[in-house]
Amino acid sequence: MRVHGRYLPIVAANFLFFFSIQPAGAQTATPSAKARKSPPTKAERAGVEADLVEKMKASRERLQKILAAYKEELPGQVAEVVRRRKLYETGEIPRASVDQAEWILATTRKNMSDVIQWIVEDEIVLDEAVAREEILRGPSLGVGGYLESQTLIRYNGGAKWSLADAGKIEKFFLGRFGRALPVSAMGQTSAHDRMRFDHHDAMDVAVLPDSDEGRALMEYLRRTGIPFIAFRGRVAGSATGAHIHIGKPSLRLAAPK
Repeated sequence: MRVHGRYLPIVAANFLFFFSIQPAGAQTATPSAKARKSPPTKAERAGVEADLVEKMKASRERLQKILAAYKEELPGQVAEVVRRRKLYETGEIPRASVDQAEWILATTRKNMSDVIQWIVEDEIVLDEAVAREEILRGPSLGVGGYLESQTLIRYNGGAKWSLADAGKIEKFFLGRFGRALPVSAMGQTSAHDRMRFDHHDAMDVAVLPDSDEGRALMEYLRRTGIPFIAFRGRVAGSATGAHIHIGKPSLRLAAPK
């Protein structure tokens, strides 16, 4: 699969449009459906959720193929930049020719970075989708409640939380570990939209919960009363998106737009 860097915006736009379409069973309501007063049955909601999960998996697989195509092209583009720079130094080609090769290389690297970010978002939301049932089946947590399982760590902090408070968490992490907090999702993302998860007032941090960084971050959140769910990323067949979700759970399906 060969995808030139300059064409990714078109590929990505078509791709994101396809996966933002309402899944089967969740189409725009017809007049008779609008008149229906009873909510969807549990089986109907389960069918919609399963369909959304499959679309997210397909989304991730297509992005991985696009990323592989870029990785295949990258060495040749780097070599071409080196070749043209040498030719320019000997006066055989104009500077514009070098600029063109450098632009193509820079565009490919930027597009690769974007695709990697989209893959991370898909993996994180897939992890949350698969773990949703465990959370719904588990006990409800009162204020200050803490629960740890093989796949999840949950804490229902009582502090008033909003994304406006993210700065103090970032300051703690930078002071403790000397690097920026690795935020993978700040508020709502396209992946959350496709899964209908309300993530407007939450953020995801890409750290392993059982790492030194993860444990320190969770200790800080508990000390300050900030709610979180830590995903260990060990759900078979799902994703490798281990992370810490800061804020109230966003695992309830929102109503389709």
